[in-house]
Amino acid sequence: MSAPRRARTRSPWAGCMIGLAVAGCTGVVSAPPGQKTGGASVTGAAGSTGAGTAGTTVTSTGAAGTGATVCNAAAPDPGDAPLTRLTQPQYLNTINDLFGKIDLTSVYPATQGASQFGLAQADVDGADLDNYERAAEVVSAAVVANTSTMTAVAPCATGATTAAARTCASQFLQGFATRIYRAPVAAADMDRHLALYDAGAANGGYAHGIQLLLEAMLQSSRFLYRVELGTSTAVGPTAVKLSDYELASRLSYGLWNTTPDAPLNTAAAAGKLETSADVSAQLQRMLQDPRGATMVPQFLGTWIALPQLAGVAKDATTYPQWTPALQAAMVTQAQSFFTDLLTNQGGTLKALLTSQTVFTNNVTAVLSGASASALPSDGSFQPSQNPAAAGLLTLPAFLATQAKADQSSPIYRGKFVREQFFCQELPSPPANVPPAPVITPGVSTRERLAEHEVNATCAACHTMMDPIGFGFENYDGIGAYRTTDNGEPVDASGMLTGTDVDGAFTGVAQLGSLIAKSATAETCVGTQWFRYAMARAESVADTCSLQQMQKTFHDSGADLRTLPAAIVQTPAFMYRRPLAQGSN
Repeated sequence: MSAPRRARTRSPWAGCMIGLAVAGCTGVVSAPPGQKTGGASVTGAAGSTGAGTAGTTVTSTGAAGTGATVCNAAAPDPGDAPLTRLTQPQYLNTINDLFGKIDLTSVYPATQGASQFGLAQADVDGADLDNYERAAEVVSAAVVANTSTMTAVAPCATGATTAAARTCASQFLQGFATRIYRAPVAAADMDRHLALYDAGAANGGYAHGIQLLLEAMLQSSRFLYRVELGTSTAVGPTAVKLSDYELASRLSYGLWNTTPDAPLNTAAAAGKLETSADVSAQLQRMLQDPRGATMVPQFLGTWIALPQLAGVAKDATTYPQWTPALQAAMVTQAQSFFTDLLTNQGGTLKALLTSQTVFTNNVTAVLSGASASALPSDGSFQPSQNPAAAGLLTLPAFLATQAKADQSSPIYRGKFVREQFFCQELPSPPANVPPAPVITPGVSTRERLAEHEVNATCAACHTMMDPIGFGFENYDGIGAYRTTDNGEPVDASGMLTGTDVDGAFTGVAQLGSLIAKSATAETCVGTQWFRYAMARAESVADTCSLQQMQKTFHDSGADLRTLPAAIVQTPAFMYRRPLAQGSN
């Protein structure tokens, strides 16, 4: 057990630090329409349809499903632009790209996953503020203690006079500070920043002044949030252009999950991000960077909750194979599949759902029944073909996440398919849900869940999930292949209803083939990409952006690799709505 952390006395400068750059940071900070705080978006794919079983209401109309919409390029509506805080990975990446590798494990011992797919970010609490303060202290102290870093960040001649040193601080604010705030420091804010520098310099010279200034800037809203105020250039009545710096940030955090690099900052300073052609040119450059190649795999991994796999607990008696080593190998296995999918299999949605390529190493061999001794001892993954495989749908990482601690879960797996591939949100369960059937020797999971078909309280929802999830029953709660369940032969027959590809199927491979033929699923995947790339839920205002993006995706043959370029051409990416009248 770790020692309790000592109580911290907040710096007397903390109040001004967190608000140092808040001037000009305006607009309504709220969850967008159609979004639940801490939950998935409640809207579905544009134009998707699906009739539920009798007595069940399945939300599937989506942003564009409310009627015909006329899209006018001269009067676009970019939808909502909620104020977005840097995720923990984005924060750490940004610190490292600005100042070099600085160890912040004392503040952030484990990296948390991003809030994506339309999920609302949690409110900032006292612990967050404490961590931001501690991290700012560590970073600012490390910068001034390292001569080469200090020279790169805020150079000043040794022995400079007080006046000359203050000039150096002013030059820092006009130069490197632009990278910290991802926008130039406004002239009206210079005096406030310099006053903070003066307070530090008076008690420790130039380095201490810069240290205090950095400490404050790294806790300011301008740094911690991706502030987007837009410009005064209107694009019709409901949209204004974003500034070049704001577009640079959208590109960089969208593709690389970090702050803009030198070419992006140079382009922003020169006004070379004014048009969609300018933005597309930078996008293509960034996609060629190794970091750009990770965006679609990260989308796929986040979609199936891959970053959360390490925290998934399983019953040790039921699954003694479940170890940290297996969990880590399953993550690498999924990543290997995603890389191969995009590099060697055409990168299409069809391949994602029907690929028979399976990656196995000496650790994951236990899941497929392969011989671990026949695989390389170094843990490297070897590809092979398995007719029963169905791409993402048979990844053990996905199957283990969509399962319970001591058993498989047709409910979880069927719900995932219904909501994530058809964008149909199921209603919340009623208050009088009966207890789940207990595991009984000699009774299969399918047999235990048969009650859902006859109990009216359960049937309304479960008939939309269970028949899909039964198709996954050849895979247990950690994704291991099986032919029996609790001593009974597995029955992996299932049924799709309420979609545009309704029908019976047996096994996940047949289910994947059905979904791959669905126009609704193709549209829904585009919607999922929108939620991920924009880090918010869609709304009716996004209808035209969604339709434009989804058409690009469709015209490419549903090539997942075209999604980054498809989103940056949309009004939702290029513009924002004007700030509410009366905002400061």
